[in-house]
Amino acid sequence: MLETVSHCHTPIVYILDPEARLRDSLRRLVESVGLYVRTFGEIEAFLTAYQPEQPGCLLLDIRIAGRAKVSAQQILREQGVDLPVIVIAPRGDVATAVNAMKQGAIDFLEKPLNEQWFLDCIHHAVAEDQNRRRTRAWRQVLLSRFETLTPREQDILRQVVDGLSNREIAEQLDLSRKTVEVHRAKVMQKMEARTLSQLIRMAMALGILKLYAPDG
Repeated sequence: MLETVSHCHTPIVYILDPEARLRDSLRRLVESVGLYVRTFGEIEAFLTAYQPEQPGCLLLDIRIAGRAKVSAQQILREQGVDLPVIVIAPRGDVATAVNAMKQGAIDFLEKPLNEQWFLDCIHHAVAEDQNRRRTRAWRQVLLSRFETLTPREQDILRQVVDGLSNREIAEQLDLSRKTVEVHRAKVMQKMEARTLSQLIRMAMALGILKLYAPDG
């Protein structure tokens, strides 16, 4: 039976390293600062145990084998592993460091590891993943609200975000000013925005300006 973490907000630090002694050493170090750790010697074992709903990060030793002409990092991406990756490798391997960063690693650490630097990187990676997940969750809430808007209300929202006044919106959409005011109030209500500045921040989070930019 696979070990799982029941609380969906509990971060997991995954350690993927082919050397058992190093895995255990790193596990004890990370656990010493109160973080939950899972360790694996092969990428297949990690993929089986990976819990995508949990925040966290992945410490990846560059020696972990992928498959012919495919790196471990590429396999992780193909399998939908969406975690900040910290790559560790022998000191002085500049080419490996550059390649790891190009493939999406957020940090690269050289052996032998500096313990404090290592822990700082872990904390940073976990915090980044938590922030990213909160941002995605908030955007999904906003998207759900946005989808309740009628096409006309979406037009009004776009015009508001563009900085147009009610009079200017009425002229642009060939509506009465009163009709614009009613639609605008509905937009505020459905988006649950208390102020105009809050509505604008919501629209920016959704990418409304980019999504509904005029053609050309």
